Amino acid sequence: MPRTEAPHYNALIRRGIDDRELYRRALTRVREPGLQALLAENLRTLELLIGDLQVQVHAMGRTPAQHGTLAGAIRSALAELTAGMSANRDAAWVHCLARNECSLLQQFEDQMAHASAESARVLGIQLSRLHSIHRDMHCLAGTTHG
Repeated sequence: MPRTEAPHYNALIRRGIDDRELYRRALTRVREPGLQALLAENLRTLELLIGDLQVQVHAMGRTPAQHGTLAGAIRSALAELTAGMSANRDAAWVHCLARNECSLLQQFEDQMAHASAESARVLGIQLSRLHSIHRDMHCLAGTTHG
């Protein structure tokens, strides 16, 4: 796999870490036990995705990203503020997670469109994981998904 793809992978890792932190925050704030279980499962999926991408970057001889972004930290803080003021906190978290997950999914799809064949294969595996989270969150949010 080309070393030149490491920065792209690291961007995906950072965005994945942002979403993982948002899931962690939501998990401690939602009340419904079934929702907590689903969020915990999605959190584990994100952790696997991040770990797999970090292994790929390391295999390229590069240092994998270990932290999210400032924008992600701000989104997470705003989500907590918004959900905290909502009459239905669980629903507010679900909608927020669904929106953020859509953005991560789009970033993966965009990267796959420009990746080498080997990178596209690796990203395709991760993309299937993201599609699973996508279906879960949009089903809960009652929104359409593609």
